Amino acid sequence: MALRRVSFAVIPAVATLLTLSACSSDNSDSGSGEPSLPSQSYSAPDSNTARGTQDEPIPSQIPEGLHVGEIAPIGAEEMVMQSGSFGQLEVPVEVYDPATGKKTAHIVVGQGIWDPVIHAFVGKTPHDPAVLAAEVWRPRGSRGAAQFTVSTYSGNLLTPKEVALPSVARAHSRTGSHAVTSDGRYFVTWDDALFGIRVVDLHSGKQSGTLKLPACGPFTWLVGHDLYSVCEQDRKLLQVHIGDDGVPKEVGRQKVLPADFVSARESTFAADAKKALLVGANGDVYVFDFSHGLPTTEVRPIGNAGDPSGRFDTSAISRDGSRIAISYTDTPIHPQSVRGGDVTKVVLFDAANLHPIKTITLDQAGLKSFGGFAFNENGKKIYLLGGEPETDGETPQKLVGFSSTDGAQTSSVTLDGKPDKLKGLFAPEIIG
Repeated sequence: MALRRVSFAVIPAVATLLTLSACSSDNSDSGSGEPSLPSQSYSAPDSNTARGTQDEPIPSQIPEGLHVGEIAPIGAEEMVMQSGSFGQLEVPVEVYDPATGKKTAHIVVGQGIWDPVIHAFVGKTPHDPAVLAAEVWRPRGSRGAAQFTVSTYSGNLLTPKEVALPSVARAHSRTGSHAVTSDGRYFVTWDDALFGIRVVDLHSGKQSGTLKLPACGPFTWLVGHDLYSVCEQDRKLLQVHIGDDGVPKEVGRQKVLPADFVSARESTFAADAKKALLVGANGDVYVFDFSHGLPTTEVRPIGNAGDPSGRFDTSAISRDGSRIAISYTDTPIHPQSVRGGDVTKVVLFDAANLHPIKTITLDQAGLKSFGGFAFNENGKKIYLLGGEPETDGETPQKLVGFSSTDGAQTSSVTLDGKPDKLKGLFAPEIIG
């Protein structure tokens, strides 16, 4: 079955030669040596249009028409991930149906500064936003500087809505340092060069404001148009309001963090509950409640993520704020270190008191390698992504689902298409 949401344009070599030949003999050229190529409109592919590895039939029309498919909306039940290796200039974004293992989308975006900065959205029509990425198009030495953009992919993928950022922009790219407001209006990112936040108005297609906030960040927990973050050195929680003009303004700070508070690189947010999860570098687990604005009393950790079996790694909180999941390695060395260990398990916790509900090992999930984990959009399931045992020189990729309530396994599918090693699993967001 043909993939949905795959954009492509095909110009057979013969048609191309004929087109260029015809243009080169056009006496209307001014003699500048630049051919004037005729413009061709795009049309939707039909049943005779070749896809992927199919043989291209000899067309009856030369030059052949150019075909482009539309993006069908990403479903709320689908899961998003990345393929490829660290440091590549382009990042393939893959969308899979976790019930069937079928790939439903393939969209390629530009890389971020470190980790890819990618958001995917649940849509209703092909022209709804599907994927947003803060991209860096790399420099060409003395021939030109890098270009920093925020691009929204939708429609036919050939003309994404692109916002150019200043050349000094350096979007912090760790999980939790960038977000899109729930109405889909603003993209907000912590900026490493600015030492503050940068706001992009996605409706008007331009940067709307910046705000320097030294010694704070890098988290962008959004409730409506209010951003919350931390100021580790001062042990304060921070609130910034984005006005109707898109300009951010600090509106409050509260010194509510304990004296031994330690921040971290990454964080996640429970959008429905308006709660943020932060697992500090020392293992202390904080759940900040912003449902009534800034907390005014001291916030204490609900527990510590330390485990004698190995080092805690990444963490996530479900959308309703009821469950926390944390992955663990088989050594005390952080997995981001050169000699770091391998992730061997994910533990599901109660978000009220960090009481463990279920330990899910890779062996139990039928996985030999780990590519990531994430709650689905409504938080009722948690998925583990990884590689199955190698077969005939290939490592099939598997997506395994578990209930967030009790950790019972609910599904297990091998992903179609022989994808490269997949990682960075996450759920699409509901906006608008």
